[in-house]
Amino acid sequence: MRDEAQRSQKIEFEARLTDASARETGQPIPRNDKALLKVTQVAAMLQVSEAWVRDHSTRKRPRLKYVKVGKLLRYRLVDIEEFIATWCQ
Repeated sequence: MRDEAQRSQKIEFEARLTDASARETGQPIPRNDKALLKVTQVAAMLQVSEAWVRDHSTRKRPRLKYVKVGKLLRYRLVDIEEFIATWCQ
């Protein structure tokens, strides 16, 4: 029963994130494990500024994990969800 409730909450949470990201950035959040998110998409997910996302990518704690693609910062959805689970209570 508890697993079912958690699954239901996760589905509802993902739907809200997709809607918020699409409204704010004009781009839906990709739902596959290999997709990399842009700073704007992560900012929309966390409802913070792009500067906040960049700042928390370079600090020690709390730190957003990122992938560097040339000069660009990209984020894995799994890492962002882990950040939310760990730091947003």
